Amino acid sequence: MSDLIYKNYNQEELDLEYDMRRRCPNFAEVLASMEPHTERAISNFECQIDVAFGEKPGEKLDIWPGRGGAPILLFIHGGYWKTYDKNMFSFVAERFVEAGACVILNNYDLCPSVRMDEIIRQNRAAIAWIYKNANTIGGDPGRIHVTGHSAGGHLTAMTLATDWEKYGLPFDVVNGAVPLSGLFDLEPIRLSYLNAELYMDKDESHRNSPIHNIPKWMPPTVVAVGGGETDEFKRQSKIYTDACRNAGFDVSYLEVRNSDHVSVPGEYRNKLSPLTAVLFSQMGL
Repeated sequence: MSDLIYKNYNQEELDLEYDMRRRCPNFAEVLASMEPHTERAISNFECQIDVAFGEKPGEKLDIWPGRGGAPILLFIHGGYWKTYDKNMFSFVAERFVEAGACVILNNYDLCPSVRMDEIIRQNRAAIAWIYKNANTIGGDPGRIHVTGHSAGGHLTAMTLATDWEKYGLPFDVVNGAVPLSGLFDLEPIRLSYLNAELYMDKDESHRNSPIHNIPKWMPPTVVAVGGGETDEFKRQSKIYTDACRNAGFDVSYLEVRNSDHVSVPGEYRNKLSPLTAVLFSQMGL
């Protein structure tokens, strides 16, 4: 047996836990199936594309404005911090815009051109911009909700760990959150094949892991994961849920049936999905 590198995993086993192209044989088909929904979300609704929220190349937002005082939903895309783009996930907006929300998808610069610290900073800057400009996009700055998938789930959790008062903002800027299929402990990522493009050292993985940054305050949060995901993805969500509950916060765990890592964001296309229902409830839709 090969040497163990993390918990009960050797290198090959650990890599397989996080290699979604190998674990999800329908990977390309699922992504392709989302394209018509993405196109419809842009063509059927008013949408502002590539609004800059900072000076860096990746600091851009796609905004579906509200009708004034609408709850705001920010979706943070995944891709292991090194790939993908917000425009692949525009389908997320459709049901929420129909229900009266202001929806925003953000981009951020990707590894290896930037490090993890900078990616987290950019996502925090996106939320600060949204708060300060909410009234101009038909949103309510007091009703900002955040969700994100995979690496976006990690970034969602790191926004919850933010000391917003350092940004000159209220401590409770984020009113609700749903980190989806998130990565809350980056140490196994550092030890996996993924780090060939992330370049994290041990200190960087530790300081940027939500499990080591449990907030002093949290809004109602649902930590969600696909029922068909790997043991590691489920473990990641469970340990974060438990840590937040132990700190006294209103945090629950949701496994979404009949979904794997690649297909679970598509649940947001279905207004009857328990995943969509969670955010509708948080947002008062």
